[in-house]
Amino acid sequence: MNESPPCVMIIGGGVAGMSAAQVLSDFDVSVHIVEKRDRLGGHSAMWACMATGACENCGACLSIDMVNDVSDRPNVDIHFSSRLLKLEETDNGMKATLEDGKSFVVQKVIVATGFSPFDPGRIASFHTDCQKNVITTAHLNTLLKNEALNDFLDGNTAPDIAFIQCVGSRNRKIGNDYCSQVCCKVAMRHANKLLHLLPHARITIFYMDLQVIGKETRSFYKSLAKQVDLVQGVPAEILENSENGRLRIVTENRDDQARLAREYDAVVLSVGMTPSPEMEDTADILGISQNGWGFFNTADASLASNIHLAGCARTPVDIVSSMQDGRIAGGRVLGELGLARALPAADDNDHLAAVAVFGEGEQAVSAASAIAAEGYRTVLLGAEGGPDPSGNLSAIDDARILQVSGTAGNFSIVYASGGKRHALFCRAIVSAEAADFSEIDPGVASERIFSLAAFSSRIANSPETVPENVVILLDYGGPEYKKWARMALQDAIGAKGAGKSVSIIATKMLVHRPDGQRVYDAARKAGVNFLRYEKPGDIRIEKIEKGFSLMLKEATLPSAMDIHLECGCLVIPAKPNPAPDFQEKAGLLRQKTDREGFFQSPNVRHRPTGSTRKGIFFAGNGHDETDTDDLKAEVEDVLTFLKTQPLDMPPVDSGVEINEKMCAKCLTCYRICPHGAIVLTEKMKPRIIADACFSCHLCMANCPAHAIESIDFTGDALSGAAENEMLLVYACERSGFLAASGTSLPDGIKVVKIPCACRINIDVILKALLKGASKVVVAGCHNGNCRSMEGAREAALGVRQALRIPGMEESRVVFEPVAANESVKFKRIVSKA
Repeated sequence: MNESPPCVMIIGGGVAGMSAAQVLSDFDVSVHIVEKRDRLGGHSAMWACMATGACENCGACLSIDMVNDVSDRPNVDIHFSSRLLKLEETDNGMKATLEDGKSFVVQKVIVATGFSPFDPGRIASFHTDCQKNVITTAHLNTLLKNEALNDFLDGNTAPDIAFIQCVGSRNRKIGNDYCSQVCCKVAMRHANKLLHLLPHARITIFYMDLQVIGKETRSFYKSLAKQVDLVQGVPAEILENSENGRLRIVTENRDDQARLAREYDAVVLSVGMTPSPEMEDTADILGISQNGWGFFNTADASLASNIHLAGCARTPVDIVSSMQDGRIAGGRVLGELGLARALPAADDNDHLAAVAVFGEGEQAVSAASAIAAEGYRTVLLGAEGGPDPSGNLSAIDDARILQVSGTAGNFSIVYASGGKRHALFCRAIVSAEAADFSEIDPGVASERIFSLAAFSSRIANSPETVPENVVILLDYGGPEYKKWARMALQDAIGAKGAGKSVSIIATKMLVHRPDGQRVYDAARKAGVNFLRYEKPGDIRIEKIEKGFSLMLKEATLPSAMDIHLECGCLVIPAKPNPAPDFQEKAGLLRQKTDREGFFQSPNVRHRPTGSTRKGIFFAGNGHDETDTDDLKAEVEDVLTFLKTQPLDMPPVDSGVEINEKMCAKCLTCYRICPHGAIVLTEKMKPRIIADACFSCHLCMANCPAHAIESIDFTGDALSGAAENEMLLVYACERSGFLAASGTSLPDGIKVVKIPCACRINIDVILKALLKGASKVVVAGCHNGNCRSMEGAREAALGVRQALRIPGMEESRVVFEPVAANESVKFKRIVSKA
């Protein structure tokens, strides 16, 4: 008699719940998703695309792709418009009973109930009940997604729009003394989107402390700050001008501290995250305890055995982090059920490993040690190994990577060590390279200038060596590194405890982690002085006999007033920069760096730890802004991939193959494959490795000899879809096609699903037109959002080539970037044809 597969219940069908379901349903596991709404996707599925000229990496479109994927999985049962009513222990597990009377026995539960936007009606002075143009970020999203912004603004193409940050977050009066972590980035993306749609709009952001944290956020902030008015200080009230109906916010004129009224056409409230309203009842049913905020992100919250948390049910996080959280929860459940795959055990051969970790810093050592502790033979190239009770870790500290070839499950690494070349074969690679932390020059030289790390060590080990007056200067080299901001607060508290006088000077105070606001409040309570400045030129530093003299233009005081400080030591944190060899090392992995020069593209389809090549991962501060907690999550995310991705399974059919008789060995396919799925044989013949292929068909579209063939997406099959006088849309299966599926379309339109927009080249376009299509539209991802990186650019190139043909009307062939959550945009595009 066959045993029934284990059963897992996921409460909540947002991105965290769906991510967990994807991991679990790849195995012989029965998954039940209990969702209170009549749809999957959570809040993310209702959010607008933030792309302007390119993807802005908000991740909202991913939820639509996930809904499509999870809905089609045969071992996933979805219970819509339902809630858990009861959970009872049985001999076989836990019997779950739903409100509609359905019941099933589960072995594990993952709680992914998401969040609820803060209700701004709780702040009476904002008058949201009577002022229609005071809206929330959620409402703004709806307007953007439905392309209804113009109607909301009554056709005003040059509106004044204000954003007010921290509505319902960082608010001690209502008990929400935590930062929701995402609201500042959301507001910045919204402001950027509004300026893209309304170039003459005037945008003001009123903020408490803008949380400029995360991948490429600093460069994004630097660019946006030139286009919007950033005002420190959150208004207390929103009034209405009875004469013109505009909204009035009273602020302070910095020049003379007089009250100043500003008027706006709309005010957007950046509302924080609060727990799902059903979470309290769910917690009671499950026998788990929330903390005072209603989350599970502090020590005073507790779980029960066989219960896991994921996403915003655990703590406020963004979309990409919520997906990661769901994957990790799913991986933990698989481990507890004894179902996680293990990479084949490596033998004692020094040239064979399960995982190779690249990097020379502490984070690389931590990552390698954690992976080895899970039973994988791990080789650390570039650093001395740390404690290794597992006996699975080898370290080659002088290793210099020379070449990386092969594909997932069969990578070949050539490195130099001890003056010789060596070879190493492994199944997966983790790049955990360290950022280059450079000291910031304040314009004076002195042994009394400490790095934050050195100051922290002194406070912990020899506080008597620290002068009586200390100034910690943050943001001096640009927006501060979040780890340093937290350390500065903690060390300032420690210094006050040792009897020192401490001042922290910053442009903004980062309060990341769940207790970040409380640490900030504790520093204030301890007597730490906080001063603000706007730019480095506002601080004049001079060396004096006992330390330093600082003259500060304090940002919150009248501009004519300066503050004079003297201190015995000046603490300036080091600035993280890309190491000089990052570009070279990224090239060895056939990966791109981001716009700031760090490892890993910002493309949300591969973040936070993945890459365009299966089996290559990223961790640590060389690719993103990571502290200890982040690194731990990144390593666990990588381990989840290692335990669930079939790196050692039989090859799959990618649907693409090379006709050797027609191949000219020009190696175009080898050079352009974004996934490293085409390798060269000993005779320099290109060969497609099916397991590494993403089936984007970029190689086929660009092969000059037409030697690459496809089973399902031949040129004749694609152009053959054309019908006389029919508008033909070639739509990427992860973007345009999903957008088309979310709306009703006019007659006379045919949508053809393709694996990637890059498959459509000039040959396909011309044949379709010759066969009678009235117009050809290629609907692909926005630049920067394509899973195969350059699919959108390649498709746009094919369209431009077709338009260069003499006599070709410009209206007959177009490329349109359409995200999966842009159904209204898709309908507009095809309807105007």
